[in-house]
Amino acid sequence: MGGSILAALEGVYKNYAMGDAEVRALDGVSFAIGEGEFVSIMGPSGSGKSTCMNLIGCLDHPSSGAVFINGVETSRMKAGELARLRNRTVGFVFQQYHLIPGMTVLENVMLPLRYRGLPPRRRRELALAVLERVGLSDRLKHRPRELSGGQKQRTAIARALVASPALILADEPTGALDSETGRSVIDLFGEINSRGTAVIIVTHDPEIGKRARRRITLRDGKITGDTAAAADDTAAADTAAGIEQKRDSRLVFGGESFA
Repeated sequence: MGGSILAALEGVYKNYAMGDAEVRALDGVSFAIGEGEFVSIMGPSGSGKSTCMNLIGCLDHPSSGAVFINGVETSRMKAGELARLRNRTVGFVFQQYHLIPGMTVLENVMLPLRYRGLPPRRRRELALAVLERVGLSDRLKHRPRELSGGQKQRTAIARALVASPALILADEPTGALDSETGRSVIDLFGEINSRGTAVIIVTHDPEIGKRARRRITLRDGKITGDTAAAADDTAAADTAAGIEQKRDSRLVFGGESFA
């Protein structure tokens, strides 16, 4: 695998047992994601897009074929190694947020850093920096039930970003939001990507998918399209979001990178 390749699936098949039957979720899928790319994985329900995300995020393993993260085949890694790889490489954003109800916004965002072994003071510094970046400095002590849907998703994005991952995986990140709030969340992903972090958005919504610079389309577990967005489309989207391209460095908070 080349040094610029962050994640790759090579000839991947994924089967699931459904009673006495076997369902094939992925059927020989191959693609690679480069460092700093902004990619949408699109397709209808049941197309295999979330399965791809779970494999890239080391949350599942293929029935056959190979998954590479940073050039390492994940099937050769033990559970503890996979957990460390996820914590250091990937940030997850889900449709239903998955925030811990009993924790404040600040505590939710600090949580991934606890698993890094960082001291509490440093965890707080980094979490405060990323929460300011996503516009939630005035919500530090609020709990998830006290937040709007957009604020919950921004908290989830801050939690995904706090350890400066190389890759953000977002599974239907606007599915529970109204259209205006959803657009603001996608704008935020565009800004994050403009600073060098790779972003993969899994979506069934073509309006969301076209905001990415590359679009991979799945149907029935197979890739039916893999195209770069037209330059005028991405330029217009970036202008609307007020995004300035800054690809010389990854988005880093508090002056610290965890690469």
